[in-house]
Amino acid sequence: MMLDFELAVRFLKKRAGLLLRGTALAALVGIALATMALIITLALMAGYSQAIAGALQQGNAHLVGFAPAGLEQEDVGEISRSIAAIDGVTRAEAVTYVAGLAEVKGDPNRPQPVVLKALAGPPGFTDLEAWPETPPIRAAVGAGLAGRLGVGVGDSLLVQLPPAPGSWVLPSVTLEVIEIFSLSFSEFDNRWIVVPLDAVLEAAPGLSIAGIEVELADPLAVETAREALEVAQPDLMFTDWREMNRSLFAALRWQTVSLFVVLTLVVAVASFQVSSALIVLAIDKRRTAGMLQALGATGGRIWRILTIAGMVLGGAGVVIGASLGVAVCAALTATRAIRFPEHLARVYLVDHVSFVVTPLHLVAVVGVCFGLVVCASAWPALQSARRDPAAALRAV
Repeated sequence: MMLDFELAVRFLKKRAGLLLRGTALAALVGIALATMALIITLALMAGYSQAIAGALQQGNAHLVGFAPAGLEQEDVGEISRSIAAIDGVTRAEAVTYVAGLAEVKGDPNRPQPVVLKALAGPPGFTDLEAWPETPPIRAAVGAGLAGRLGVGVGDSLLVQLPPAPGSWVLPSVTLEVIEIFSLSFSEFDNRWIVVPLDAVLEAAPGLSIAGIEVELADPLAVETAREALEVAQPDLMFTDWREMNRSLFAALRWQTVSLFVVLTLVVAVASFQVSSALIVLAIDKRRTAGMLQALGATGGRIWRILTIAGMVLGGAGVVIGASLGVAVCAALTATRAIRFPEHLARVYLVDHVSFVVTPLHLVAVVGVCFGLVVCASAWPALQSARRDPAAALRAV
């Protein structure tokens, strides 16, 4: 096998003609570019998925236990303590969500829809350790929403809440903005206002506590934690961050698979250049192949030599393309090349995307590309191995 490999390399290097050098260079560059494009595309999709998952884990609790009929304030403390005692749970807080209309500073006739996330304690993505107890009600506002409302730290913000059951009066609360947060997730940054739970329940007596938010030491251990939580609190309906966004991640997976298939076809087209290079190589070295057969080399050995020559040529392109793809991904991530302005962040859900090259994607790309190169090399090598050695020796 070492002899076959040495002969294949000699075939590619020894007295190569202009046509052979041109086709070999075109095959090398084509395979390298197609492989690099495939790696960069998969890295972009992996980075996009991770960016969304990270933002969701940062802004939402890892699990939420909803109470269909709501929770009473006197029961929340005991339920939260029992959940916090479960292994792996780092925080358990009462939560409720309220839709409202926030007044725009300087333009009260154009209110903006907002979501009040009322928590018993400040969330981890803020710098607050506890809610101030003295009036007015303090609030943390998303960066995008604060820009649209024209408010900053220290400003007052008027928010109208839904009316109580049987009433047409819209209750309102005046909030003092004490922090502007940014989670790189457009839904949170452009819609959310985080406020103390007790103050919101007092301002809107008709509201009830929706459930308990649960944070874990390991965000990916939601299945194990969910089983323990359902045993401890069977009256609550638990859901996790992956289940709440299942359709989004399913769409991203299908999009990644589709792009992989499409770009693999591009690699397949580039691999035909390897076939062209081998055909030119077989023509250029036909007398050498005939001499080897006259000295006792079998057709199978000639096939192996030519196939290895194609694998060396295409494999070099795969290695170069994979190396360049990883380097380009690192450079694009370091420079934060993929950044979205606010109007596009609402569409793509995040404001920037990193390029993440996962080991699985790298192995899949290299394996598939190299497999296509082998398939593209085998057929022209087989046709060349079937030639009559006497005819090859007579060739000029």
